[in-house]
Amino acid sequence: MHVRPAAKADLPAINAIYNFYVETSPATFDIEPMTGRWRQDWFEARKASGLPVLVADSGVGVAGWCCLSPWSSKGAYRTTADESIYVADDQRGRGVGKALLAAVLGEARALGLEVVMAGIVGCQEASLALHQSMGFVEAGRYRHMGFKLGEWHDVHWHQRHLWE
Repeated sequence: MHVRPAAKADLPAINAIYNFYVETSPATFDIEPMTGRWRQDWFEARKASGLPVLVADSGVGVAGWCCLSPWSSKGAYRTTADESIYVADDQRGRGVGKALLAAVLGEARALGLEVVMAGIVGCQEASLALHQSMGFVEAGRYRHMGFKLGEWHDVHWHQRHLWE
């Protein structure tokens, strides 16, 4: 497996991975699948902002993806980013998430970012464990923030200070 910058050709796979979670999981609070056009606009916005979108390439396709997004448009947050990570359902438990998260943290450091935030739904135990194993600490918890798949879900906010 090789982690590399995403290309336009990866967008259908990125979208398919994301839409799997839209339809089956509270890992995202989106409830409608993203269209191909939406994903292209999303990708262009990331490129324009200089923030990375990375994919884990298994040699036969995209096994997962990770990106950084602006945390806020307010100037004092310019060195803080929000991280998102999604692994293909059939690739979970194979180190894809760890490789992607390590790579995106390296990209964040290279960009001069100081803090990376991750909002993780409380029932996503594997994602919580992954982030904690990579030095993220819980910074707060929002209770009953999203109602999806017939249940209320909490969001655990984790942060990683890159100077540590």
